[in-house]
Amino acid sequence: MNGTDPGADRPGADRPARIDARTAARLATLAAAAFVYVTFEVFPVGLLQDMADDLGVPAGRIGLLLSGYAVVAAVVTMPTVALAARVSRRTALLVCLLVLLAAELMAALAHDYPTMVTSRVAAALTHGVLWSLIAPEAAGLVPRERVGTATAAVFGGATLASIVGSPGTTLIGQLIGWRATALLLALATAAVTGALAWALRRRPEGGPAEAPARTGEGVRMDRRAVLTLCGVALVLVTAHFLSYTYFSVLVAGITGSAGSVVTLLTVFGLAGAAGTFLVGRHNDTAPRRTATATMTAFTAGVGLLLLGSAPLPGAVAAAVATVAVALWGGAFAAAGPVFQTGIMRLAGDDADRASSIYVTGFQIGIASGSALGAALLDGSPAWLPAVSTALATAVLLAVTLRRPIPEANPAGAPEAVEQQRSPSAGGCQLLPGHRPGGVSGVHPRGDAQGRRG
Repeated sequence: MNGTDPGADRPGADRPARIDARTAARLATLAAAAFVYVTFEVFPVGLLQDMADDLGVPAGRIGLLLSGYAVVAAVVTMPTVALAARVSRRTALLVCLLVLLAAELMAALAHDYPTMVTSRVAAALTHGVLWSLIAPEAAGLVPRERVGTATAAVFGGATLASIVGSPGTTLIGQLIGWRATALLLALATAAVTGALAWALRRRPEGGPAEAPARTGEGVRMDRRAVLTLCGVALVLVTAHFLSYTYFSVLVAGITGSAGSVVTLLTVFGLAGAAGTFLVGRHNDTAPRRTATATMTAFTAGVGLLLLGSAPLPGAVAAAVATVAVALWGGAFAAAGPVFQTGIMRLAGDDADRASSIYVTGFQIGIASGSALGAALLDGSPAWLPAVSTALATAVLLAVTLRRPIPEANPAGAPEAVEQQRSPSAGGCQLLPGHRPGGVSGVHPRGDAQGRRG
């Protein structure tokens, strides 16, 4: 299996190769893993006040559960990814989900703040490993021209967490309590773990092996470009989580109703689904224009949220909040695949390491945004969208003027990647992780990093 439609090799087949059903199922399983991880990561967002009241701490300290999670993930991502390289990618991903399962069970049993902190730290320890491996794994299943689609598909799991996970846990938590909700999430994680074990099981002799992080020797990562793109992403994530961490407080303040939180979280998630769908259609052909459009929408969304914080009639405030949340949610969901695909295109033969740098920057952004938001919340909630808008404007200018997102066409790819060819594939160019016809230029020990299946 090579993840492509056999008809793509026939004369006249100039369209991008389709993703076959088995590959689509594997991508869906990876997306499900992203779903449960992100749902637990943002678990406190919609239940912030309930958790604060139950655990006897201020709302700001529950918000710090997000920033603390991110700090731990940022610190441990690169060393844990290096450690994970000693085992198969399948094993590493399964361990990540088992650790998440333990953390969710701990949260379900938490009756004090320190236990809840311990639960969050446990999940954060393997967060970076999962996100560093899941994108290269997805990219390794498809041909070069479909890497944006595959990345968007996996990020669809994170988007689904916004549509179903976050509002769902908020609604269920209001009905049966946040601890019981954490237990239900643990059951879902157990099911996903079993599905992933099946999807990434060892294949019969002669079938495709695990997707390697690198497919050839001598294709170097463009480290400067990767660091630049990660820096821009860090500012974007800071802008987002500065306001998103305190979504329930911000939205209730604008609309005057705590009951609007679940509704607008759902709007946020549905818009994210639309954003993920659109970016999947355009990110493989026009990534720079896609990035510019995405950041324009994001800046407009958080800017409207600031407008909604002004004194307005109730109906007008609710309408402004709805439009703002829709633009904000759709744009941020689209930004993930745009930036991650850009990292993959700059990664050369070191996709796992490049992804670990990106994930580290992402987590630093979450921590910075959540912590800065906690400080600003002591003043006026209006400061949250104000600072988010300023940071988003800086990112929009960087994306438009500096253009850190690489082009998708061969001319925009690193020269070393461009020159990398497979004799067995008739000279077709390889994306790191792709194996035409099941043939892989992997390391003799098992894959490009010497992993053992």
